[in-house]
Amino acid sequence: MLVRRIARPLLSTVFISSGIDALRDPSGRAKMAEPVIDLIDREAVQPVAQKVAAGAAGVVDEATSATADIAEAAPDERTEHAAASAASAVHDAAAPVRRVAIGGLDLEDETYVRINGAVQVGAGLLLAVGKAPRLASTALAASLVPTTIAGHRFWEYEGEERTAQQIHFMKNVGLLGGLLLAAVDTEGRPGLAWRAKHLRDDSGVIATAAAASASVAKRAAKADAKAAKRLAAANAKLAKANAKVAGTGGKLGAEVAADRAAKGWRAARKQARQTLEDTAPARHEAAERAVALGHQAQDKAAELAPVVRDKAAELAPVVRDKVAELSPVVRDKADELAPVIREKAADLGPQLTSLAHQAQDKAAELAPVIREKAAELAPQVRDLRDRAADALPRTA
Repeated sequence: MLVRRIARPLLSTVFISSGIDALRDPSGRAKMAEPVIDLIDREAVQPVAQKVAAGAAGVVDEATSATADIAEAAPDERTEHAAASAASAVHDAAAPVRRVAIGGLDLEDETYVRINGAVQVGAGLLLAVGKAPRLASTALAASLVPTTIAGHRFWEYEGEERTAQQIHFMKNVGLLGGLLLAAVDTEGRPGLAWRAKHLRDDSGVIATAAAASASVAKRAAKADAKAAKRLAAANAKLAKANAKVAGTGGKLGAEVAADRAAKGWRAARKQARQTLEDTAPARHEAAERAVALGHQAQDKAAELAPVVRDKAAELAPVVRDKVAELSPVVRDKADELAPVIREKAADLGPQLTSLAHQAQDKAAELAPVIREKAAELAPQVRDLRDRAADALPRTA
């Protein structure tokens, strides 16, 4: 950064000085540039020259404003006065160029020199203060080419004068090289070529990312479909498992009930024997009374059967009407309670699943014990069953 602040003013000094001289006294340079200017079609180039003059006048005004700002920031009064005087002189000297820009001055040889000088002064000042340095360097390079060709045609001279002109020509070529380097100096920032290349690379990356996103979305859709299919299969397996758990729970209940019955049978066996002995007379009497009551009930049923049939036939229409009347109410009530039932079933689902898992674990834990106990008690149960059958009275 410090090197640029030193090098740019040094590079622009010769152009500012030469440009101010061209604006103040263009006659000598106009004679030297006359052979080059004669090669130009003045009528064809006049609109272009006016546009260049307008741009040069704008550059001079902007550079003058920048110089005035520098004058205000000068450390002492003498420097401030010198900078202000230079800015005023440049502004006044560029007046003919402004008149060319608005079409108020013919394009004579001196006018071309003034336009070139205005470009050198304005672009040189901008380069010196570091404002738009690349554009200013390009403008200086463009103004240096006709200046060199017009002022240092060494091939037209002989002897020492040829050598001197050749030295000035080579000096200007060196200045042109320095201006080209300044024109492409991006101060460490990426240039246009780099930006264009990376813009293409970024576009390719964006396109690749878009294609990858589409592929990912497609794979995600397939994965969702596969997951839904697997979830349905898992739900079906879960339903089967629940049914199996329910069956296992029922089987476990039956085995537990059998175990409890066997234990109760052993406790009641002695009581049954004593009861059979004590109640033998009462059993015979009760059997006889039961037979008598059975005959009476059969006779009474036969007597009341016609009455019951007639009453049923009489009440059948009333029952049908009542059923038809209550059917809509029942349907509405069922529709009203359906969401509550579904919600309650959804709430109880995890609890039922947990209980089913607990029952399954408990069944697996008790199954060996139950099987062993059932195998151990089977002979005793059979023996007790046979004894009970022999001890109970047999009815005809």
